This record gives sequence, C-alpha cells and structure tokens, in this order.
Amino acid sequence: MILFEKIIKKIDKIIFIFALTVLAVSFYLVYSLNITYAQKEAVQSLDNALLLTKNMLEEEQQHAMSLSLLLAEDKTFLKNYDAGKREKVFEIINEKIHSLETLQGYHFEVQVHDKDLHTYIRSWDYSIKDIPLASFRKGLVLVKERKKPMVSIEVGKRLNIKAISPILRGDTFMGSIEVIEGFTHLEEKLSEQGYDIFILLKKHYLSVAATLKDHPLVQDRYVLVNDTYTKTSYDKLQKAILSHLGSYGYFSSGGYAFGYFEIKNYHNEKLGYCVIARKKDVSLSSSHQKSMPDEFNGTGVIIR
Repeated sequence: MILFEKIIKKIDKIIFIFALTVLAVSFYLVYSLNITYAQKEAVQSLDNALLLTKNMLEEEQQHAMSLSLLLAEDKTFLKNYDAGKREKVFEIINEKIHSLETLQGYHFEVQVHDKDLHTYIRSWDYSIKDIPLASFRKGLVLVKERKKPMVSIEVGKRLNIKAISPILRGDTFMGSIEVIEGFTHLEEKLSEQGYDIFILLKKHYLSVAATLKDHPLVQDRYVLVNDTYTKTSYDKLQKAILSHLGSYGYFSSGGYAFGYFEIKNYHNEKLGYCVIARKKDVSLSSSHQKSMPDEFNGTGVIIR
C-alpha cells in the first residue's frame, strides 16, 4: 500500500512537471507569436508610411516643376528679364508667388539665374545678385548643358527641392528660373498621419549647406534639415544605432519605431536619409534592413 502511494505521488509529480512544462512552452510560443505579429505589423505600417512619404516627395517635385515651367514661360516676366529690368522682375516674381501661394497653399521661393549662372534675382532678398553658382550647383550646370528642365533634391546653401527650367531664345541659353520648396508641407501631411519626420543630411555637406551650420547634429553623422521637430522622437533617434543603416529599412529605439530610405541627387549620390518615426513599443533590429524597393530608386527627374 505504501509503495502504491509512492508510485501515485511520483506519477502526480511527473504529470505536474509535464503540465507546468507544457504551460511554460505554451506561454513562450504565444509570447513569441505576439512579438512576431507586433514586428510584422510595425514593419507593414512603416512600409506603408514610407511609400506615402516617397509619393508625397514625388508630388512636391512635380508641383515645383510645374511652377518653374509656368514662370519660365510667363510673357511679362520674359519681357522684363530680356530688358534687364531687375526691379520689375523682382516685383513680378513676388506677385506670382503670392498669387500661387494663396490659390494652392504651398510656400516656395524663386531664384533667377543669368546666362553665366550667376544670381540675378532671389525672391526673398533683392539685394543679392551676381553670385557665381556653377561651382557648387551642379544641377544648374546640367540644365544649361542640356537645355532641359529638371527637378531634384539638391544641396545648395540648404537642402531642398529645386526645380529648374531654362530660359531659351531659340536654341540659345539666356538663363534659368528655379522654384525652391522645403519639406514643411511634407512634415504637416505626415503629422496628420501620426508620424514625425527627420530629413538628415550627411555632415560633410555642411561645407556647402552654410545655412544649416546652426542646425542640430544627429550623432555627429548627420545634420537635421528640419526647422521644426518633435523633441521626444528626436531624443530617441539620437540614441539609436545609425552607423549600419542601409538604403532602406527599419529600427527601434526607446519605444519608437523608425523607418528610413536614402535621399539621393540626380547623379545618384547619397545625400542622407528621410526618416519617419512613430511611438510604438516594438523591437526592430538591423536585420530589418533590406534593399531599396524599385519604386524608391531615383530622386531627380529630367524632362526631355
């Protein structure tokens, strides 16, 4: 009888240990599945937001190009430009800007260049003129050489969208007109979707982008182009590991999920990154890097 009771107790102990093991394994599997699901959900959400960001950037570029072409073909502008009436050109350009901003809600600036690629008029500062630009504005040189309009994200004194159209008389290059748009509209649209955005320029471009020298640095690798940003997500970005970023991917830091893609110019040179962020407590490691999707390749548009 005593032996039988010992056997029963031993069996009960084995059953208890087995049940506890099964329960522990079940909890682990459920936990792992939840983590995997959360990661997949976060990646899918970031993928959608990155595609939205890319499409909005493309729309901004096409919008800038449309304005550049419109201004380059404006008869009143051309008449006064040909006559060398600089003050009148300044007035016409700003009247057009005000009218288009009122109708469309976009903020943009305009720069006119002469046939030697020197500054002729800047819509935001009448006093500036005759500054040679060819040495650091390769997009202007390309437009002069090809006599075709183009739009791209380009480094000048700032990093922004620049749409340049040639001013032609027959086949003769007489100058060019450039519409410049920042990323404010993009920031506003992504904010409405619950995302923060960071436009990061590689630090070594500060030798050209003089107006960004007082902007904050991110890990001494990049300068933050944004004039405004959310401090909480910016602090989490500062603490993330950015040294191994690929061309496209995701990472996480301090309860925030981040997605990114490279920003390139018309020569396919890497300028930096467009990074989006959203508060989401999920772990995304460097293994979530992947090759740049085809629809993200290319940032410059040449109209032939």
